[in-house]
Amino acid sequence: MGGKSMRVIGHFEQQAIDRLWQQRTGLPLLILMENAAAAVVKRSREMVDPAATVLVLAGKGNNGGDAFASARLLAAAGYRVVCRELFPDAPRLYEVEANRQAYLGLGHEITPLTAGDFDRMETGSLIIDGIFGTGFRADRPFPEPVRQASLLTAAARQRGALVLAIDIPSGVDADSGHAVDAAFCADVTVTFCHNKIGLCGAPGRFLAGRVLVEPIGVPKSWIDDLPEAIGLESGVRRTYQTDVDDVRAVRPVRAADSHKGHFGRVLVLGGSPGMPGAVLLAATAAARSGAGLVDVAVPETIAATVLAARPECLLHTLPEGKFQSPEQQTGFFSQMETLLRSASAVVAGMGAGQSEWLRSALPQMISGAGQLILDADALNQIARDPDCYFGLLRERAAKGLAPAILTPHPGEFGRLLPDCCLNDRQEAARTLSAACSSVVVLKGAATVVAEPGGTAWINPTGNHGLAKGGSGDVLAGLIAGLLAQGPATAEAAVAAVYLHGLAADLAASRMGHRTILAGDVINAMGDALRQVGWEPS
Repeated sequence: MGGKSMRVIGHFEQQAIDRLWQQRTGLPLLILMENAAAAVVKRSREMVDPAATVLVLAGKGNNGGDAFASARLLAAAGYRVVCRELFPDAPRLYEVEANRQAYLGLGHEITPLTAGDFDRMETGSLIIDGIFGTGFRADRPFPEPVRQASLLTAAARQRGALVLAIDIPSGVDADSGHAVDAAFCADVTVTFCHNKIGLCGAPGRFLAGRVLVEPIGVPKSWIDDLPEAIGLESGVRRTYQTDVDDVRAVRPVRAADSHKGHFGRVLVLGGSPGMPGAVLLAATAAARSGAGLVDVAVPETIAATVLAARPECLLHTLPEGKFQSPEQQTGFFSQMETLLRSASAVVAGMGAGQSEWLRSALPQMISGAGQLILDADALNQIARDPDCYFGLLRERAAKGLAPAILTPHPGEFGRLLPDCCLNDRQEAARTLSAACSSVVVLKGAATVVAEPGGTAWINPTGNHGLAKGGSGDVLAGLIAGLLAQGPATAEAAVAAVYLHGLAADLAASRMGHRTILAGDVINAMGDALRQVGWEPS
């Protein structure tokens, strides 16, 4: 997984590509700027009529150079162009100043931006954001003139004006997707060479509008040449945006003469008195994924409820409260050993609360399960003694077992790594993954999957209808169900996250976002599997 077509990059790789292009072609960066401007003009023409007013907002860096060049080409095409600069007194790079002077040399004017420049920006007009590009860092102050320009642009957009961002909306961090308050919001973003991490991660993806990737004369394959050609460290970590081809590639094969033993056995451990729902959702999702057998182990007081709701599952009971004798505890560990040995994949923690059985069995699961997903209260248990459990997870990987999969939402993540900032969700997931030698599924908008080697995948599917109880339980069960059928650990996690979000998108298209329940996501899973080619249409 991780095809070249869906590699996404940050500002460091973009700068390296620019340098590599100059080295290999012997041509100046001005040519790339001209190509970028031509791409912006092409997309602008698709958005507004030739008689439209176009307000071009230019910064002081290379993004501003693209903006000045775009203004020149749009004016030549007959548009009524108003070009304004946000930093009139700032020094500029040679290429930026060259494009600024070229625009002025044709008899046009460039003046500082004023609020009055937005007065006529309404339906049929276009605002081009060329202020900050991929070099912007969201942890730095957002200049007040830019903040005011963003607010005025937003007001014009409310009146019907369209907004096109050059490379990335100003105020969005290209390396993470983190955005400052009052970042620009675009209808279309024209980005160059490769899609950017910040246009895939959240919240940047929600500010970018429709993202159009323009090659501007740079072969896509060059991204793989960067370490050798530019002298980058070979340890540069890669980020991908999952696409349907990635998911299609890990489809478990189901022969016509298959039987249940061919598709793995999932063990679901969870639940507590009065809380059967979470484990039921996970078990149902595992079964719907195509797993051959699903075992469910729950406390005795909810066993009858679980069996009545999901008679397809094999039921096992867990002790409630503290162990009454050493013999009972020994018997429990023996039961766990048998269950773990027979399972192809184990998922634990949903609805378990602070159960004694979970606290007692968690080290045994970590050391003995072939494939392991830890969710919900299993993660909360780890957070109570992270040094101990992270050590056990690292020992698990060192023994040659498949890395465990941890599936925290932001609150659980904060308990696991309280000092780790979530502004850069990809980096946060990588940090936790490295700390415990496990695959991490950091849930939320644009869910991130990171593996211990540093590779990360950003998920493009899903919607805010998933912001309800039970959604995570469905995802945990789905990951377990796919793992039981044979895909590699990270591949199963990436595919499950994509399918989970796609099923939610399909459910929302029929029901609307507000009304989706976790069970609706499970019910839409068949349609999701058909859409990615796992089932015939």
